[in-house]
Amino acid sequence: MKHIFSRLVVMLLCATGFLQSAERPRLVIFISIDQMKAEYLDWYKSEFTAGLKQLCSKGTVFTNADLNHAPSETGPGHASLGTGSYPKRSGIIGNEWIDRQTGEEIYCVSDPGAGTVEGIGGGSSPKNLLVTGLGDWIKAASPASKVYAVSVKDRGAILIGGQRPDGAFWYDRKTGQMVTSSYYMRELPPWMRSFNAKDWVAHNVPDAWEKLVADSVYTKYGPDDMVGETMWSGSRIFPHRFIPEKKKEQVIDSPYGDVMVLDFAREIVRSEKLGRKAVTDVLFVSLSCTDYVGHDFGGNSHEIIDNLIRLDRSLGDFLLEMEKFVGKGNLLVALSGDHAAMPLPEYRTIVEKKSGRRVLVQNEIRPKIADLNNRLQRELNTTEQIIISSAFLNYTAAARAGVDSLSLERRIREGVSAIDGIAGIFFKRELVAGNGKNQRALEYYRRGYNPTRGKDFQILPCEYCLFTSSPTGTSHGTPYRYDTHLPIVFWGTGVRAQKVSRVVHTVDIAPTIAKVLGIATPSAIDGKVLKEIVQLQPRTF
Repeated sequence: MKHIFSRLVVMLLCATGFLQSAERPRLVIFISIDQMKAEYLDWYKSEFTAGLKQLCSKGTVFTNADLNHAPSETGPGHASLGTGSYPKRSGIIGNEWIDRQTGEEIYCVSDPGAGTVEGIGGGSSPKNLLVTGLGDWIKAASPASKVYAVSVKDRGAILIGGQRPDGAFWYDRKTGQMVTSSYYMRELPPWMRSFNAKDWVAHNVPDAWEKLVADSVYTKYGPDDMVGETMWSGSRIFPHRFIPEKKKEQVIDSPYGDVMVLDFAREIVRSEKLGRKAVTDVLFVSLSCTDYVGHDFGGNSHEIIDNLIRLDRSLGDFLLEMEKFVGKGNLLVALSGDHAAMPLPEYRTIVEKKSGRRVLVQNEIRPKIADLNNRLQRELNTTEQIIISSAFLNYTAAARAGVDSLSLERRIREGVSAIDGIAGIFFKRELVAGNGKNQRALEYYRRGYNPTRGKDFQILPCEYCLFTSSPTGTSHGTPYRYDTHLPIVFWGTGVRAQKVSRVVHTVDIAPTIAKVLGIATPSAIDGKVLKEIVQLQPRTF
């Protein structure tokens, strides 16, 4: 009878879909692919043969995952991934924002007090991050655990890594070296000195970026030469030749930058012996080159396809090696992204025959905002700026003219809404209180708004209108689905192979990993535990 009962319990637990494991994972690898549209896993799945295929075929894939906030940018996106909190709470409301008191632009990870280390790096830290993250929670629960973060971008490594990891590292495109800042350490680890001394770019990047597989693989998705793509050495098509004296800068615009980051991540794991102890270590890996390639060529380009094919293979080798290093059953991998991106407008109009616009802000939006400001000055009989730096409103000047704040906002709304390309405007009172029209966009902006750092108003572009300063390439930042639909994939220790279609969000990943590890999370976070992943009775440290 006891034997039968045990079998029934096992069958019941398997049917629930919860992660079941005799031991918690000894190494968690949290991967963020910058500008990773969820659609890529469907559009190009037949081309994947290694890492992405393994994750998606043998892991739990959440097909309806979303960023759930705007702006959809690298800084806020990585902070959300690492902390389980939206920008309204984390304080990382953009890659940059304007200081309300000084009028100066603040970069999200800028820290003048963070010095160089052995003469390189410096200037960056999580000083502007207002909350703790997954790495901090793990360190608090298990001081012996190690936490590291690495990326091409400083903000990619720093904001996902939390406030006090053992180290965060990023790429210096001028020197071609991986760097950090004195916020994290006073001297470089010997293994990092050795990595930099080998001059990775010089020895691993070829003279040209060429297609990895047969041309027929790419042409079935569309043309190589597309109007709107960014020129590389005077050409929009393969091969893309590196300029020898600029190779250290150009490498991040190609798949090779992520290969370098994965090689550096290998060095961290081997040298720091991650996953080799009786505690859980965490490695955050932010892969940025999909973002750079996507910005330059768009998500339907031959370049993005080749980048993803190469990334699939690089990830396959990396994950195979990591599992071998820590032992089968000791590795848990989570993969997601920080934001997606709008399709190249020209691709939408020429190939897909759909609506799409490139709106040059300097020519089409700012002059009209300036005209509105001038008109308001005349109406209020003042020489003071009413719309300041496209960010703040001079309510004081309006009050002196006998115009209250609501009346001023009504006039500005009427003027801004009349500008072609703008779908709406939300004011600070709406972003804080949440009352207003266009509720989906408003709620996304609300979750991305911190009143001590945010603007007095937020402009919403029309859908598929790319607000840009460039005649080529594409970008992101809006609350529209094409900017916020991301993958969430778990693979490894005890995770089932399944597709989950319910709506989930990227802030859910950090608390889910914490739950798997049996560690406490702050009460004031926004993410929810993904029930498909967590253990019924998680082990504690």
